[in-house]
Amino acid sequence: MSFAMMFLVLAAFLFAIFAFSAVLSYFLTKALPGKDALVVDTPEEALERKI
Repeated sequence: MSFAMMFLVLAAFLFAIFAFSAVLSYFLTKALPGKDALVVDTPEEALERKI
C-alpha cells in the first residue's frame, strides 16, 4: 500500500470519528440542555416547569 493510500485511509477514519462525535454531541446537547442545570428555581417555579 502506498503512502498516499495509507494517508487517505487514515484521513477517512479521522473524519468518520470526528463526524460521529459531532453528531453525537449535537443530539446530546439537544436532549440534555446544559444551561438549564445552572438555573436555580424556587420550589414553586420547579413545580410549574414542564419537563
